Amino acid sequence: MKRDDPPTVENEPVAIELARQEIAKSFFPMESEQTAEPPLSVSAAGLVLLPADFGQAMAVGRDLTYLSPRAWGRLIVEAPGNLGGCYSVFGGYIHVTPGMDSLALVYNAVPLPISGAAENWLSKSYAALWLGAARAEQYRFIEDVESEATAEEHWRGMMRGLQAMNDRARQAGGALRMRSR
Repeated sequence: MKRDDPPTVENEPVAIELARQEIAKSFFPMESEQTAEPPLSVSAAGLVLLPADFGQAMAVGRDLTYLSPRAWGRLIVEAPGNLGGCYSVFGGYIHVTPGMDSLALVYNAVPLPISGAAENWLSKSYAALWLGAARAEQYRFIEDVESEATAEEHWRGMMRGLQAMNDRARQAGGALRMRSR
């Protein structure tokens, strides 16, 4: 930004943190994928404490189906026997049918806050995206609306491109070799 006035410089850590939180809402590349090891233990009430870095579930159990918290709450009252094979996520827990011992979880992790020389998947693989989002936050701080809009569109466009590339990589599945006889 080429600004060195004290308020703007002092706001840099805030802008970086706000940018991290904004990116964590919607950007889940392959680098963010985690597997809970060992499998998570299930309480007698069917509750599983979510990992601290949980962003969104990719696979819960073998093939459990997601239900919204509202649908889950309704089924608990109306037909608790129909909850088998389903799960919901709310209140910091995964909700499953009581009686399960453990639960396998593959999830997208949010990039955790870092300090000092620490790293997270966002800082290792997508530093330019993170800095672009922080730049937009700094423009918002100094109330430069035009520059903020330009910077916002730039980092969101970058994120869309990275997400599309990530989606193609997930679907590619490797090279297929065919031979004819």
